[in-house]
Amino acid sequence: MPVAALLIAAGPTVDWSHAQPMTVTMVDNVFQPDHLTFQHDTPYRLHLENRGKDLHEFTAPEFFAASVVRDPSQLANGGKEIVLQSGTSIDVDLEPLKPGTYHLICADHDWDGMVGEILVK
Repeated sequence: MPVAALLIAAGPTVDWSHAQPMTVTMVDNVFQPDHLTFQHDTPYRLHLENRGKDLHEFTAPEFFAASVVRDPSQLANGGKEIVLQSGTSIDVDLEPLKPGTYHLICADHDWDGMVGEILVK
């Protein structure tokens, strides 16, 4: 099933009022924490904060493609990432659908070690 059809089919059935909180802080040049663990078919409110001096991206295209994102307009670059200016934060409601291990990078700072991993059980 195409991802768009999956998002439409699954979106209305998600009970976002029970979203589990998860916070990731972006600092120059690391994710804190840099290893995230989610349970599939469980809604989450992913709170991202950029406390660094530079723009940072939470780039995880395979993870986002395998998840329902409540407001896809929050995703940038064709649904591949979330972009945060320095000093800003955002809450993204999502539900991972497919167990697996996914790569996480900051597209501008992966060369400097700003990488991580997302595990969906």
